[in-house]
Amino acid sequence: MPWKNGRYIPRVLPPTPMLANKTTQPVRGPLSDSQISDGFFTSALVLKTFMAGSLGVSVLKHLIPSGLFSASSGLRALFSPGFVNGQMLESGAVTGAKITNPIKIALVAGAAAGSITVSGVGVSDELIGVFQQHATTKLLSDLSTEFSIVKADTISNTGGSSTNTHTLLVFYLSK
Repeated sequence: MPWKNGRYIPRVLPPTPMLANKTTQPVRGPLSDSQISDGFFTSALVLKTFMAGSLGVSVLKHLIPSGLFSASSGLRALFSPGFVNGQMLESGAVTGAKITNPIKIALVAGAAAGSITVSGVGVSDELIGVFQQHATTKLLSDLSTEFSIVKADTISNTGGSSTNTHTLLVFYLSK
């Protein structure tokens, strides 16, 4: 335990081979690229230095400046598809359903009960929800149970509610 009699006692780690022959001094303020030698931060050094789970989200939020991973900084590319692969993830680290296809949203004019055109929807897509926005009250009604995809670019609620003069908000999973 790093606490003794109510006082914090910092843990002293034995010097690593990389640092054993070097004199180190604490650095105050931001580091420049020239202050860190290439190949210094290896996975072995990080795993040896930091305890598992010590760099949680709350710690990283305090360490990493806001906006660092923006499009303008160029660091967002680190999170582009293919950067992280299965070899970088511990078994069981990612659980639950993974959405690989985009959820699409279409805003279309309502019509009499029957076929309604929704450009882009396909027969292999999954209809998530259909909401009607009433023309005057602007309230939303869930009509999802009435609709299905019948062919490319078409959903249908044959025998269902008329949506004439109203607007439909259609959510579907593009497969």
